[in-house]
Amino acid sequence: MYRKHFGLTRHPFSKEIEPDDLFPAAAGQELEARLGHLIEMRGIGLVTGESGSGKTGACRKVVTALHTGLYRVVYVSLSTGNVMDLYKTIAWEFGLPTERSRAALYRQIKNAVTRLGAEARCRPILIVDEAQNLRPEVLEDLRLLTNYQMDAENRLCLLLVGQAELRRRL
Repeated sequence: MYRKHFGLTRHPFSKEIEPDDLFPAAAGQELEARLGHLIEMRGIGLVTGESGSGKTGACRKVVTALHTGLYRVVYVSLSTGNVMDLYKTIAWEFGLPTERSRAALYRQIKNAVTRLGAEARCRPILIVDEAQNLRPEVLEDLRLLTNYQMDAENRLCLLLVGQAELRRRL
């Protein structure tokens, strides 16, 4: 009904909207600049906001603009399980076979990140969506995935995306 009234050719708020077609709000542009800096620094970042505020859409816009030969984006939205569940999901997204022990999965993911950087000259980015559902022990283990060369090297950019309650938990 409103499409015809306003002369719209498609639904303006669908999830299928292309990243370049998102409304260029000042806050969104600021978030894009900050995410770009975070990715360049290979740091740990946090994007929080209310449900439907555009957190994931903004992240999608930033990562679709990245050169696919220089960046490897791993997106995980299963955040309600334990550390093993999350490690298995990350391993699957990296295209790795899953191990049976937590330590083996941890080592396998870290080796994949190192291999991407050293051999493929590719910067891995791990995006964990719906991160407000992560258990405290899972949050701690995720942070440990960013520790390389006794914390002297940044090899993995970790981005946690979730609702506002996540900020209060951290």
